[in-house]
Amino acid sequence: MKVKIAWFGKHFGEEPIISGTNGSGTIFFSGCNLHCQFCQNWQISQDWLGSDYTVEELADIMLKLQADNVYNINLVTPTIWIDQIRSAIILAKEKGLNIPIVYNTNAYEDIEKLKTLKGLIDIYLPDFKYSDNNIAEKYSRIKNYKEISLKCILEMIDQQPHNIINDGIMQQGVIVRHLILPNNIKNTNDCISIIHSLSPNIIFSLMTQYNPMYKASVFSELNRPINIDEYNDVMNYLSNFDFSEIFYQPFEANAKDNFNPDFTKSNPFS
Repeated sequence: MKVKIAWFGKHFGEEPIISGTNGSGTIFFSGCNLHCQFCQNWQISQDWLGSDYTVEELADIMLKLQADNVYNINLVTPTIWIDQIRSAIILAKEKGLNIPIVYNTNAYEDIEKLKTLKGLIDIYLPDFKYSDNNIAEKYSRIKNYKEISLKCILEMIDQQPHNIINDGIMQQGVIVRHLILPNNIKNTNDCISIIHSLSPNIIFSLMTQYNPMYKASVFSELNRPINIDEYNDVMNYLSNFDFSEIFYQPFEANAKDNFNPDFTKSNPFS
């Protein structure tokens, strides 16, 4: 039983309570169950760039990252490999893995499989991309995104209902992310409202790093970064909500190259 991995190493581009100063021990998996037409990681999510590893090798990667003094093991786009990942976590823990495990997901999960991760995942880091299933089908080629993802996020909250942060680094809990898309501000504002209604303990992370990549140019409304008016509209709306904690990127984040990795390089973020 194998798993395909595009890259692993120290990563500093997550929320401060995930990356800190030592970095997050991040494993980028190849493939994805969504087909987002604007995906910044399209080289690995859609073109499946990467190499095959056994479950035993994946467990050893986790231990190697731990030995490099990272704060956590960060599993990026893990959904389609959930069975192999579960086995690898169990094996790695038997071998001494003792730092938090982060499940970094699009939230479009098989909830029955998600339930099998209870007790293995310390931090859930799901996206909530769409408040409207029609938009989800248009941009990510999936059906019933809203209902499925919300059901899964609630399961994640049930598994980790309390946010525990020690010395500025998260140990347990849930952070829900949302990426602002241009010309889709109603979608973003509705997502904020829906996420807030799920639990008073949710940490919310708003991302402004969108750049038109992959096949975004097919959609005229997506073929540009967000503008300052859109950013301000969302920030004003967000100010109405009292999340447990809020992280947000500055408007200029959409101009930073480190949010547009190149997985043909030995270090995609260099």
